[in-house]
Amino acid sequence: METPSHEFPDGEKGSLKPSSSPEQVALWRRNYKKVLCLNFFWMFLLVMPVVVPFMESYGLGMTEIYQLQAIFAISVVLLEVPSGYLADLFGRKASLVVAGFFHGSAFTVLAQSENFWGFVIFELLAALGNSFYSGSDVALLYDTREALGESSEDSRILGKKLMWSQVGETVAAPIGGLLVLGGVLWPAQVNAWVAWIPMIVAMSLVEPPRRKLEHRHRENLSRLFHVIFRTDPLLRWTFFSLVAYGLTTLMAVWAFQGYWRSMEVPLVWFGMIWALYNLTVGMVGRGATRLEGKVGPRAILILIGILPVVGYGGMGLVYSGPDTSAVLIICGIAMGLCFSISRGLTQVVTKGALNSRVPAELRATANSLSSLGVRIGFALFGPLLGWSFDENGYPPSLLISSSVCVLFAVFIQFPLVKKLPQKRE
Repeated sequence: METPSHEFPDGEKGSLKPSSSPEQVALWRRNYKKVLCLNFFWMFLLVMPVVVPFMESYGLGMTEIYQLQAIFAISVVLLEVPSGYLADLFGRKASLVVAGFFHGSAFTVLAQSENFWGFVIFELLAALGNSFYSGSDVALLYDTREALGESSEDSRILGKKLMWSQVGETVAAPIGGLLVLGGVLWPAQVNAWVAWIPMIVAMSLVEPPRRKLEHRHRENLSRLFHVIFRTDPLLRWTFFSLVAYGLTTLMAVWAFQGYWRSMEVPLVWFGMIWALYNLTVGMVGRGATRLEGKVGPRAILILIGILPVVGYGGMGLVYSGPDTSAVLIICGIAMGLCFSISRGLTQVVTKGALNSRVPAELRATANSLSSLGVRIGFALFGPLLGWSFDENGYPPSLLISSSVCVLFAVFIQFPLVKKLPQKRE
């Protein structure tokens, strides 16, 4: 049975049907597996389940940790759109190879860092890698689909991509949790070696033919802004939703480990919890398109709007610090799963709708622009949330975050729902 496509109105139609030899077509088709492999190893981050305790072991508090992420976010703000534009201009493969180089360099530096400024260098290198990577893998997948004459509106490949990203982080998480038994530094040391694998995988990709940018740089960027913000209100609200709910998830992710540690959850369990969260993202993303076909896009978008409200609010209400009972700790961890579900749905349903509507030659830049919006939001509000955790504690900070998510639902998500067509076209 064919998986239904999005009920968002159709974007740009047509494809570049293959006219090359069967051997060339076979090479393009292998991009699918290679991009999935690339996503697996990009997210095979052994240090992530314990990165907050790792930084805390050098004397950093939540304020400094959120400041580091703000530095990362600001760097991405400066680099995201230019790097996505370069991917549109010079090719997705070149962008992904460069991304792999900076990714490997970043985690090599992290393993040697011993103070705040060492972590700053790590964040800057990671920002470079993330900026060149962000959107380029998705754009390569859509370019490959069009080169093979396949529909660009079928978002199942996004579900697979997200699944393999989360599988990579899920597999790495318990390994990182076990490595920490030898010391909190061990996960970072091993991660410094495996972080170079994405560059090796990226070098094996084959760039498919695609429509290329032909106008002057300023005209191309002006055209992208016109396409997103002026041509179609539905596309505009889709973009805003992608940014808003990317931000809610990112803010929560950097709160999780400090939240668990303040309730005295054993460090060795961090890897298993992290694995559970990421596996949930992957499984939800894998089935998101099918679920959308059954319940419709309205129900999915409303659910995306509600989940962060419940997640932040639930985590705040069950929290009692070190005196939190085992049952309430489990409830708090379960509330965190709301963000995993929201992320899985957003990254397939909302992102798929955006990519199916943006012209192919501007697709990587559009993906980078949405990520840029998330990073701007984090740079503005991330340090404030970290400061609030240190000064006011978790319950009031999390409940305020829940209230902000109510505003997102009312002023962004519900207007998007209203813009959807009443019936499938």
